[in-house]
Amino acid sequence: MMNLDTLFRILFAHRLLILGVAAATLGLAVLVYVFTPKLYMASTDLIIDGKGQDPISGQTLPARVMAGYLTTQSEIIRSRNVANKVIDQLTLLKHPDLVRELSFSDKPQQQRKAVLNYLDKGLVVDSQRDSNVLNIGFKARNPILAAHIADAFAQAYIETNLELRIEPAKQITRWYDQQLAGMRSSLVEKQNALSAYQEQHDILVTSDRMDLESSKLAELSSLLIAAQNERLNNASRSEMISGKRRSIPAEALDNPQVQRLSGELAQAQARLADLATKVGENHPQYRQTQGEVDSLNQQLATALRFISGSLRSSVELSQNREEQLKSELAAQKERVLQLSRNRNELALLKQEADNSQSAYDAALARATQTKLESQVALTDISILNTAATPARPASPKAAMTLVLGGIAGILLGLAAALGREWMDRRVRNAHDLEQGLDLPVLSYIPATRGGFFTHPGLSLKG
Repeated sequence: MMNLDTLFRILFAHRLLILGVAAATLGLAVLVYVFTPKLYMASTDLIIDGKGQDPISGQTLPARVMAGYLTTQSEIIRSRNVANKVIDQLTLLKHPDLVRELSFSDKPQQQRKAVLNYLDKGLVVDSQRDSNVLNIGFKARNPILAAHIADAFAQAYIETNLELRIEPAKQITRWYDQQLAGMRSSLVEKQNALSAYQEQHDILVTSDRMDLESSKLAELSSLLIAAQNERLNNASRSEMISGKRRSIPAEALDNPQVQRLSGELAQAQARLADLATKVGENHPQYRQTQGEVDSLNQQLATALRFISGSLRSSVELSQNREEQLKSELAAQKERVLQLSRNRNELALLKQEADNSQSAYDAALARATQTKLESQVALTDISILNTAATPARPASPKAAMTLVLGGIAGILLGLAAALGREWMDRRVRNAHDLEQGLDLPVLSYIPATRGGFFTHPGLSLKG
């Protein structure tokens, strides 16, 4: 069983082997450092504004969750789209350093693929925690090329970010243009239908025309009622005059001739009654007065017949006027009803035209806003620091290489010493002898050699 003392004895015994292996490993590390190509790291710092403002509406946009947003932006930077822009921007397919380093083939596709792999291996994207700063680094043998590629990645990323923001707006703009063409045709069609309907039915102002026709209808209705009343009055007066010959109706007394004849008749009848009491009916004076009374009665009857005929003519005229007014009233009612139907139809056509106009105006306003958004070349990404040409290589690092080589050499030396000890099982002290023979050592002759007690006779192979 190995204890610490035994381990130290073994390491001391193989100290030259350990130092040799360590020195060889360190020398190999130096050779690796010398012959390994030096890579220079150039980096560009970008700052991303997490809370921006809409350039069209001026409204403040909600703040983004920066952790996830920066992760997404890092993936965009590593995308093939950005890398292709870098290749085209710096014409890397014709760069002499890359042509020598990558040993391009004759096929353009293979050349681009090789450069894409080269960019993917050298690109380093890092974001600081709780920060809006994004770092784009690139490793290359040529320090100037590394700085140019880092700046080119930053510029290509900004252009790609703009494209990702603007391209959807351009697609929406094209879609709105297609929709607006159809909506414009529909609007023109509905407006033409409205105009044609107004022209066909001679409608200029619906409300004024309707009010005028309604007033005419009310006027005709009033005239009809007046004509009916006049006819009824004339018919009643005619019947009273025709049916009452003995007494003159009050309606006939309005006539001046009837009034005069009635007065003269009343006077003659009074004289006739007076003569009947004084001279008798056979007296010539009585008979003369009787003749006057009869003559006045005949004149009054003639006048009444004339008035009655005139009233009958008035009744007939009133009936004709009433029929005419009824016909005109029915026609006016139909005209008003037709105007009402036309107004309803016109209201529907106007509503359709207004709805089409409103939809077209809303779509046009949204299309205009989207078109402006597709033309706004603004982004929330800014270059904080451009890449500077590195003066020292980023890898390999001399100090780190020597430290790792020394550590690796010591570990390999220790492993070699232990391995050699495992292959060479010598008895170096009394403890080894007791372990090997399982017998106690009663005595030994000490001899000093290098600070350890050994005995030549104990230096046996077990």
